[in-house]
Amino acid sequence: MFVASKKRKAPPGAWPASARARTNASRSAAAAPAGALRAVDAEISKWYLLGVENARERQYRVALDYYNRAIALALNEGIKGARLYESRAHTLHKLGEVKRAMDDAKEAIVIDANSTAGFIRMALILADTGKPKDALDVLNRGLKTVDPQTSGYAQMNVQRMSVERLLDPSYVPQLDSRSDPIRRLPEDISVLILRRLDTRMLLTCRVVSRAWMALIDSTPVMWSRPCYTSRNAVQDLANQLPAYAKLRRQLSKQTTRISERTLRLVLERSRGSLALLCLPDGAVATSATIDALLAHRRPCLESVHIGRTAAIDDNLINRVLNWGLSPQIAEIRLPYRTCIGNDAIGVIAGSVPGLRVLDISGCVNVRIKYLFKAWNAVQSDAQSPSALEELYLNDHPGIPELLVYSTKHRHFGNLKVLHISIRDQSVLSMYTGLGPLINYLQRIQNAQVPFPNLMELNIDGIWDATIASRRFESINTALLISRCRLLCGGLRRLSALDSAFVGAQPLHQALAECFPTLQKLHLTRATNLDSQIMGALLGTHQLLPLRSLDFSG
Repeated sequence: MFVASKKRKAPPGAWPASARARTNASRSAAAAPAGALRAVDAEISKWYLLGVENARERQYRVALDYYNRAIALALNEGIKGARLYESRAHTLHKLGEVKRAMDDAKEAIVIDANSTAGFIRMALILADTGKPKDALDVLNRGLKTVDPQTSGYAQMNVQRMSVERLLDPSYVPQLDSRSDPIRRLPEDISVLILRRLDTRMLLTCRVVSRAWMALIDSTPVMWSRPCYTSRNAVQDLANQLPAYAKLRRQLSKQTTRISERTLRLVLERSRGSLALLCLPDGAVATSATIDALLAHRRPCLESVHIGRTAAIDDNLINRVLNWGLSPQIAEIRLPYRTCIGNDAIGVIAGSVPGLRVLDISGCVNVRIKYLFKAWNAVQSDAQSPSALEELYLNDHPGIPELLVYSTKHRHFGNLKVLHISIRDQSVLSMYTGLGPLINYLQRIQNAQVPFPNLMELNIDGIWDATIASRRFESINTALLISRCRLLCGGLRRLSALDSAFVGAQPLHQALAECFPTLQKLHLTRATNLDSQIMGALLGTHQLLPLRSLDFSG
């Protein structure tokens, strides 16, 4: 109650009676009864306390609105409270409205000469605007004016010593270990910073404090593209040249186990904004994990990646494929999953006609004939190519069929990236009927270049010497590369490691057309590659766009 005749203890958070002044006491006493005054005091205190509460939660715009209401009501009743102006000056300063904050701080000092918060706020504003000398003058004036028994006098003295340090040329400021950057920065900036972290770092940041956990858990977009592995300099070096293939294989074996609890936490926090469904190598997924994924009614999936060594049941993979495939998905990677067969390919082709990246390396149960039939069923024109731009078919027994059928059918004519390397020599034992397939290739009239837009080709191991020790089908696998004209003009990146089996003439024919445009050429153990072939390939080309070249062995 705002009564000048009797002092009472102010409630916690309320502005005290000593900070108030009646500008027209006679008018108020004559016009307003005691009950009306108590109602006005309660209304002002209500708006003020709401402003204090929101300011503590860093909701400064909301707090400013409550302070404006309290001050407007107080002015209407002829009341001036220094605490009201002190609090609003603090809020305006936090919002960057320096001029209005300075005016409120001065008004608080005019109302109450012992307003330590007013002097401190003025000094802080002047120091932030690059005027430490003026801030020191304000604090010295306040220390002379304010009663030393007033609460806040000691804080004003501490603030004066802080400003004096700023004026000392030899003073080097130290970072406050208690400062929280997430609290200081705007929320949208904090979200942009945290989104650059991989999932492991995000989970670590989540346990820093309650404020960090609340921000991370309340922002589903941070969990939309989980990344469980962080690249380092060693991995980048291992991926540069084939000479580091051994190191690269060692690094690939160093997979860390990702618990089912971690996967389930990521899927639950995404709240339907999941764009990348990633079950990497070493991940453990159970039916509870898939249930957390299926709880999202409208998925926004753009990519599906299930790692080679991910511990997940085949039935759960089929469950995911039957649920989560939508037309906006652009990338599906299911390497070395034996559960992927013709039925799964039919589901993928029918549900995602605009698919751009498909990785079915090692999926030996997928027949290449059915792959062509599945994509043919979703195309309006049988001769029009699909939207597929990247195909990964490593260690697959249907590689020869893909090359031969693509010379006649245009289903995959838009491919820009093709990986058909052979690392597992046991796959060669699955090759059957390659002789009739080559005869079929010879009978095709007007055979076309299978992939005219190809820019990256990986045929590691196809020209390997170990293939020669196999049977007829294995030996003729290498001949398909030149007979199908796979290395066409416009190719920019070619990787053909372990090419000891290829002869000089097939090698020259294969490289002649694409050599002028190659930017990356990794051709290791090619014993039949000599200076004569290189001279014929170079021809009259003085400048080549090669950026990465490896002729090791």
